[in-house]
Amino acid sequence: MKIIKLLPVAVMVMLLASCEEPDNMAYVTALGINKSDEGYYYTIQFAQPTQISGGASEKGGSGGNIVKNITVEAPTLYSAINVADTIISKDLSLSHAKVFVVSEDVAREGLSPLNDVIIRNNDIRADIYISVAPDAEKFLEEVKPSLELNPVKYYQLTYENKNGSAIPQNTALDFYSACVSGSKDCILPLAGVAETEETHGEEKGTKSTENFSQQEAEINKGGFEKETRNYYAGQTGKKLYNKSEVLGSAVFKGDKYIGQLGSTETELHNILMDHFTVMNINFCADTSPDDPITMRIEEKTPPEYEIDRNSKHVDIYIELQAELLSAPLSHQRTYNEGRTDQEASEMVSTAAEELIHKVYNEMNADILGIRGRLKRQFMETGGYEEYCRSFEPRKWSFTVHTDLTTKRTGMTYFYE
Repeated sequence: MKIIKLLPVAVMVMLLASCEEPDNMAYVTALGINKSDEGYYYTIQFAQPTQISGGASEKGGSGGNIVKNITVEAPTLYSAINVADTIISKDLSLSHAKVFVVSEDVAREGLSPLNDVIIRNNDIRADIYISVAPDAEKFLEEVKPSLELNPVKYYQLTYENKNGSAIPQNTALDFYSACVSGSKDCILPLAGVAETEETHGEEKGTKSTENFSQQEAEINKGGFEKETRNYYAGQTGKKLYNKSEVLGSAVFKGDKYIGQLGSTETELHNILMDHFTVMNINFCADTSPDDPITMRIEEKTPPEYEIDRNSKHVDIYIELQAELLSAPLSHQRTYNEGRTDQEASEMVSTAAEELIHKVYNEMNADILGIRGRLKRQFMETGGYEEYCRSFEPRKWSFTVHTDLTTKRTGMTYFYE
């Protein structure tokens, strides 16, 4: 009788004994993949527990001290993990990995194999982010979080930030779903490294790191985001500590990488796709053509799409509300709230239509998911799938209707 009572306890002890001890694990925070002559180079970035602050009484590391990288050559991710496990003393766990950085040449070949790995592997979370970089290994080597002692938190805050909204909010699961369903062409975050050089000051021993690739970014001359640069990853910041950057978008046709969008274009995409919370935007009004005004905009209602598949035309309706943050005196003296709202609305619409033309007509990619939005217009799945097979994004036209309303709070205006 006593033996029977002790059996459940014995089973629990055996189960606990078979579990992996946390102290025996090395937690992967990010992965990278580059092409090699024989296969692929996999970069595996893992956290250093001794350098991560876990409490107020502990002193953590800083910058690159909180993560370490291992790069191995292997035909698949699974074999790369096996090789890496022989290099370090602990077993690698993928359960906390937050980003998979893919080199541009790998992305151009197609990411269907990577999709399969992420979806089938129970260790990798489906909400991991996929980034595209010129060199994945170089990007991960330059990751030096300066404000976060937890590298997973650093990646989470970077990729999931909807304020400013110059990064697309698509996870690996979103990308997989788009590729499998064929409902849209996805865009993914761009990752890059700033091209810097050390400059020495007049005072002996002083030096700083300056980003000379910043000047390569094109300055917006139109009304929307006037005088700001349309940055790509690696081009922001004149002086910086962390040279790795995530900014802009990689455009895909199916599972293949075909082009890029800069920071301003990504902002517009997020507005069109209901993927932002709030952002500060520069506009150029007729009253101040050379001095932009600054507004903080937020979404009033989600965008609405009216699609006519017979004429292949889409009307997109956007409602935004804004707060005027700053304006030159020339604008304040001649301020007319109705005219300002109208001008700002027209600027958003014009810039959005230019973005859509670039992607749909030049890249022939359906990043707004018109195919997916059309599904409700079909009675049978077969007819819908047949229609999607012959869908040509470049044959479609778009009109964007923006209704931007400014809040009347706290701004002083001058009247003659």
